[in-house]
Amino acid sequence: MVMRRSVTVAGGGIGGLAAAAAMAGRGFDVTVVERASRIDSGGSGLVLHPNGVWAADALGGQIGSRVRAAGHVTADDEVRVLMDASGTVLAEEPIGATGRKFGAPQISVLRRALHRALLDEALAAGASVRLATAVEDYLTHESHVSVRLGDDSTIVCDALVGADGIDSAVRRRMLGDGPPQYRGYTSVRGRTSGSVLGQRGHVVSGRGVQLFVTPVGGGTLHWTAKITSPAGIWPPLGPATAQRRLTETLEGWYGPVVALVRDADSADIVVTDIYDRDPVSRWTDGRVVLLGDAAHPMVPALGQGANMALEDAIVLADAMASHPSVTAALDAYARERVGRAASVVLRSRHRGSLDEVTDRAAVSRRNARTRSAGRKDADPGLTAVVGWRPRSVRRERPRPFEATAADHPKEGVHAMRAPHIVLVSGSLRVGSTSDQVAGWCARECADRGATVRVFTGAEIDFPAYRPGIGATHEGVAGFLEELRRADGVVLVSPTYHATVSGLLKNALDCVNDIDGPLPYLDGRAIGTVAVGAGAQGAVATLTTLRTIGHALRGWPTPSGVTMTKVPVRPTADGPLSPDGERLAQMVSQLMWLAGTRAAATRPALLGAAA
Repeated sequence: MVMRRSVTVAGGGIGGLAAAAAMAGRGFDVTVVERASRIDSGGSGLVLHPNGVWAADALGGQIGSRVRAAGHVTADDEVRVLMDASGTVLAEEPIGATGRKFGAPQISVLRRALHRALLDEALAAGASVRLATAVEDYLTHESHVSVRLGDDSTIVCDALVGADGIDSAVRRRMLGDGPPQYRGYTSVRGRTSGSVLGQRGHVVSGRGVQLFVTPVGGGTLHWTAKITSPAGIWPPLGPATAQRRLTETLEGWYGPVVALVRDADSADIVVTDIYDRDPVSRWTDGRVVLLGDAAHPMVPALGQGANMALEDAIVLADAMASHPSVTAALDAYARERVGRAASVVLRSRHRGSLDEVTDRAAVSRRNARTRSAGRKDADPGLTAVVGWRPRSVRRERPRPFEATAADHPKEGVHAMRAPHIVLVSGSLRVGSTSDQVAGWCARECADRGATVRVFTGAEIDFPAYRPGIGATHEGVAGFLEELRRADGVVLVSPTYHATVSGLLKNALDCVNDIDGPLPYLDGRAIGTVAVGAGAQGAVATLTTLRTIGHALRGWPTPSGVTMTKVPVRPTADGPLSPDGERLAQMVSQLMWLAGTRAAATRPALLGAAA
């Protein structure tokens, strides 16, 4: 009997629904078990940083586009105003530059909108949701896991994902590591429409209170007050009383900030004490794994909670889809995520402690530090936090397996290395047609089993080429390192006056900076795409791209493709458009050549003698 692998997800929060959507979209039979009688995360907001946006896009379906439509997408030139309690501006932090640097914008959105998008995508992909009950316990077996629910029923499945929050029953059963730890402050959150602060972000810092304000679309501002306090003081007050108490606490602050809190709808106020847990190295128990807050609860100082849950979901889904054994998949997921999650937990905790000041001298020092740095979080390590991207956009879908077969790979059998494809877009405008075409090709490559790295125009906006730049410029070094690993390269250029983008040409000039003798791209397959309305200009652009490929000692065998817009992906098994067919054919040829290279016994070196 042939059947699909079954996965039970404990918890219908952001992490649980994201994992359900990703795994159901990859062919798994997924059931979400949620304690609440309805799935609704309330009116509070959150911020998706570039890493979270990349993860949302990689989950599949319309999640990324729905979040963009529902929330506030940070413009390239947007700033966040940093103020003291009196309204004095300390700095204007260029948060839009983050999107340009990492190829994805920062998006602030109501939690409810993200939650709804994830739920709709999970249901559309075939996941089922079981409400008003919860996972209470589990028992692992060699071939399955038995999951006991709060209504005394049992689910037998191939894997259990514990995404049931900071007080996770799955974690308690797996680790038994006690309660979470209070971090010295509470959070009061709300949203207000029509504020005179306008539609841009603010951070307002006072003694014992710090207010974070961000637009979430529709003329609404979401705000979070971080209040230094003993545990158990604010939550028992209830929403309306907490709102009134906070308004009184802000007496003497800048008037529009006080009005922001006072004028919020009390029905949307959320009050929670802030806890986290020390990082742990164990996230798995046979066929059971932790995800999101169940694995790595963190304080909100860096705004990474939802982002990390989305990262977890795509990494877990990719691991499940690319390993023949459930236990091997869960172990691979944990290996990839444990170290990164621990770093973000501790960095968030440290940032939260720096923000938590109650005496005048400390406030003065914090304001001076903010004014000097020009930003709230003057931490170079944050690049590693928000610069994360999925290893691939999408792995190959899992094959059905025999229910009677052992769920372990045979000894001595090793999978062939998947080809690695690098895609480069030469348009500086974030989200341009060239960027979207590169993303389209990336999904095709990933669907065919490749690992993928996409460089948008914003990422290859390097300084003018000069000898030695690869050793001194972090962006160039990362670009060259990906090309060293590549088995195939796709170059996408907009048509500017019948030639390639100067941005792309400058990036490719950097290949000359790789140490060692020729032959540069060393026979790697080169695919070329020209994006533009003019047929003559597009043909000239393709000719130039292929000439560059030859000059770099590539192997530009795949036919070049011209197009004016991004091909529409068909629904279900419908046919591709003519443009899509031509682009898919180019990708198919490229993948064949790249696969041949990946199967070779010699290492894939670039710019150095083998």
